[in-house]
Parts: sequence; structure tokens; C-alpha cells
Amino acid sequence: MNKQQTNKKKTPRVMPDVSEYIKLYKESNYPIRDIAKHYQVSVSTVYNAMVAAGFSEFRPKHARLSHTRMSKEEQAIALYQTGVTRTAVVQKLNISAKTLNQVLEKHGIPIRRGIDLVTSANRAAQYSKAYNDHHLTLRETAELFGVSHPIILRELKRNGYPIRQSVDSKNRPTFKLKHKLGGIAGLPTPKLTPKQKERRQILMRIRQRREDNQKLKRLKNYNRAKEYWQLVNEGGLDFEEVGKLFDLSGKTIERVIVQAGIDISEVARRAKAAAFKEEQAIAQKYWELYSKPMSLDEVGAVFGLSDSTVRAVLIRHGYEIRKRGRIENSDRNQMKPRQPKPKKNKQQAIIPAENMEATGKALDLLISNTKVK
Repeated sequence: MNKQQTNKKKTPRVMPDVSEYIKLYKESNYPIRDIAKHYQVSVSTVYNAMVAAGFSEFRPKHARLSHTRMSKEEQAIALYQTGVTRTAVVQKLNISAKTLNQVLEKHGIPIRRGIDLVTSANRAAQYSKAYNDHHLTLRETAELFGVSHPIILRELKRNGYPIRQSVDSKNRPTFKLKHKLGGIAGLPTPKLTPKQKERRQILMRIRQRREDNQKLKRLKNYNRAKEYWQLVNEGGLDFEEVGKLFDLSGKTIERVIVQAGIDISEVARRAKAAAFKEEQAIAQKYWELYSKPMSLDEVGAVFGLSDSTVRAVLIRHGYEIRKRGRIENSDRNQMKPRQPKPKKNKQQAIIPAENMEATGKALDLLISNTKVK
């Protein structure tokens, strides 16, 4: 038992001198995390040992430039001065663009504002040919060249190419991606990097999956709408009754059928015919009372309606209405023959002689008093 315990005991680790920590940190510009990883100890062990030794010249935390070693900084400057773009430098040295800009500003190196090879003027011309000449959308052009659509938009604007206004996708002719790659006259197939090819294949699979799902969804909706319409058209049920069978509202049933492209005008025609037939039976009851004979007011009083309502129902169903000695629904514009009025025997008026004499005297007096100027 004692032998097993003695075998399990680990040999004590020989800790390095703190001066080695400080030398790597201060002279070689190593971060504390790399020093701890190199000596296989924790970060707190290295930090506490340096503090206990009286070291206090720590670099500020969260400073990305401080974690960039001088060798990598010099390498970034050398690469940039040889004509390599900032994008290539960032990818090669695995640093951020902000860190690279800070390094260049620190050493007074002017930053070139040119365009990378991927977004050069020649590539922008290819974007314009696909976008403007062949009328692809921004997203389709991006899928064709294996880049994102904001890059396409930025490069077209930067080089002064026109940008179309967004239109409704339903009114725009759609093309399959396989036809775009080989079927566009004069547009060569772009040379893509392996990463861009992989991304384009992913986009193609996503698009195909989305189209398949949409077709399947439309087919399911059509089959469901066809089932609803069969209950309405052949079963004689209305939308509300069908909705109760499927725990839906009548409006939802009607909307699903209409969106599937099924013509529901037969339902409206059938409802109109049923309403007309029902009103015809009511008009028959009105006519039975009206032909007794009763007046329209009396018939309306029996049913609690106005005489004009009763008159309209009877006329709509072809019944004739009595009114002032003529039929109501006869031609109102036809002129009736006028009968000549009987002539009255006019007798000559007899004027007394006294009245005639008095009138003559009055006229003589009026003439004598009138002065002619």
C-alpha cells in the first residue's frame, strides 16, 4: 500500500525564474497569455509572480496593438510597402484591419485608397454587364460571381453604373441559375476561388430547397382548397358550415379556396337564385291578398311593410299593379289618346242701356280733361 502511494506522488515541477517572465514580456513583447502557455502554467501564476518581483510596467489591457509583436508589425509594413493590399495583409497575418491601420498611422505610412483586385474596375464592368445588360437582380449577380450583393451594389455605384429601382418580384421574369452561368452571351464564366465556389453551391442548394418547399406548399394548399370546394360545391354546404368541420372560420375557408385559383362565382349565383326563389314565394302571398282586392297599404299593414316595398316585390316578379285606372308596369311613356272636350254654348251678354249711357259720359269727360301737349 505504501509502495502504491509513493508511486502516485508526482515529482515537484521546477518553476522558472521570474526574470525569464519579465524578459519575454518586456524585451520580446510577448503577452502574458503566451508566456503562461509556453511554460504550461496559468496566467494568474505568471502575473502574480511578476507583481511579487516588483514589476509594474504592464501594458494596458485590451490594447490590440500591444499584443502585436514587433516582428509581425514589421512584416505587415513590409508587405504593405511592396504593394500588397490591406485585405491580403490582414488575411495573411491574421490581424484585424483596425490594427493594421493603427500600425500604418504609427509609422507615418500613407494608406492607399485604391480598389482590391476582387473589386476592380474590370470586375465592376462584369457586374454591370450581368446586372444592366442581362437584367439580373443584385442577388442573382452576387450568386453568379460568388460575392455578397452589397459588394455588387457598392462597386456599381463607385464606378458610376446605373442602379435600377426595386420592382415586384412577381412581375419580373425569373431565370434558373444553371442557365445564367452558360447561357449569357458574351459574359464569361467568372473564375471563382474555392471558397466562393463553395458559397455559390450553398446558395444554389438553398434556392433549390426554397423553390421545392414553395411548390410543395402550393400543392398542399391546392389539395386542401379542392377538398373545401368539393364540400361547398357538391355537398351543398356554405363556408361557415365547412369551417366548423375543420375548426376554422368561413372567411378562412373562402380565402384558401380563392388563393388556390378556384372560381367561386357558382356559389354567389346559387345563393342569388335561392334568394330570388324565396322572395317569389313571398310575392305570391302578397298577390293573393292584393287580388281580393286589397290596396297596397292594406297588404303592407298585414306584413308590417310599407306600400312601396310591397309594390317593388310584386313588380320584380311580374305582377300587375292597379294604379289610377291603368296597369302599373305598363309603358309609362306611351301617350294616351286625348278625348276632345265638349264645347259650351256661349250666349251673348246683355248689357243694360243705363250702363252703356253712363260709360259713354265717363269717356267724354275723360277725353275733355286730357290736354294734348
